Amino acid sequence: MSHDAASDWRQEEATAEPGSPLSADTALAQFILDLRSRGQTDAAMLTAFERLPRHLFIPGFLPERLYSPVSLPIPCGEEATDPFSIARHLALLDIRPGHRILEIGLGSGFQAAIMARLGASVTSYERYRSLIRQAEQAFRHAGITSVTPMLGDGLARLDRPDSFDRIILNGALELPPQAFLDRLNPHGILVGHRLRGLETRLAVWRKDLTGQAAEQDAGPSRLGPLRGGLTLVL
Repeated sequence: MSHDAASDWRQEEATAEPGSPLSADTALAQFILDLRSRGQTDAAMLTAFERLPRHLFIPGFLPERLYSPVSLPIPCGEEATDPFSIARHLALLDIRPGHRILEIGLGSGFQAAIMARLGASVTSYERYRSLIRQAEQAFRHAGITSVTPMLGDGLARLDRPDSFDRIILNGALELPPQAFLDRLNPHGILVGHRLRGLETRLAVWRKDLTGQAAEQDAGPSRLGPLRGGLTLVL
């Protein structure tokens, strides 16, 4: 999508919500300023957020809600991760053009689209066919071509030979299966969320050239448990 097209959607959304206290432009600008104030200054990431209309992926919300630090409901009883948490994930993943990324939990598709805008090729597993269809429509409208949604239980598809530079688990587990770490390339990074009693923590595993992965605690997380299994409906 061109810069002009991005400006067009912001103007259209602002006029479409006459009761909104903030226009789409203002809400997005405030979000970018908030990211900068939190130390997120990577120019490529900020540009990706600026040029990717979030309302394509999560329709029906006012602009200030789309760029607030709270998760939003999406179909199938799921929730879309808030954009501040997405920015936190991206900073930890340290994505570079050409990286191959495995994502478990496509959700709305917005995070996958941001990673694609950073130059990555993304394979994303999702349990719900409805979410894949909605995300695919958003990808088409946004001109995203390097995300491959896969219907299936990403936690069960661990026997494939594919390897990846980055892996992101959009949900919490007590401990990521070793098979994920095995599929990381040397110098690869896995970002996930760990259930530790009543607490959830964001964690990062970095793999060295010897194949060893060192874990680093990255602070508290609000993401819920990552569920397995393939749904028979939806």
